[in-house]
Amino acid sequence: MAEPRTDRTATFYWVCSALTLVVGLFLAADIADSNSRYNATAWTGVVLAAVLILALAVVYAGCARGQLSMEQVVIGRFTLFQASTIAVVAAVGADILIPARDTGSLALLLPWGITYWLHNLKPAEPKP
Repeated sequence: MAEPRTDRTATFYWVCSALTLVVGLFLAADIADSNSRYNATAWTGVVLAAVLILALAVVYAGCARGQLSMEQVVIGRFTLFQASTIAVVAAVGADILIPARDTGSLALLLPWGITYWLHNLKPAEPKP
């Protein structure tokens, strides 16, 4: 009889992807509610935040499916985890450009924190 799989990493990445998409849905709902007073700067923030949120969700889903790895090198010694960190910071910064929405993308810190934890987990030592 096969042993049950104890690796829950993929599940955590799926949760991160879903949480990121929920943040995007809240952003969309807020935009639908208050877009009449947006100027060009605000729309730049909306577009940039939306693109970054979708990119983060895709990266987390790719990690969940096993197609990507946070340790994967993107350019030189620059890893996918480092790129996702920059994307989170940029999404929070872009969210600040949107009027009356100063901290909405801070919710992206929860899925990022989970990926930080997963990225720094060390595999268990095999039992003799």
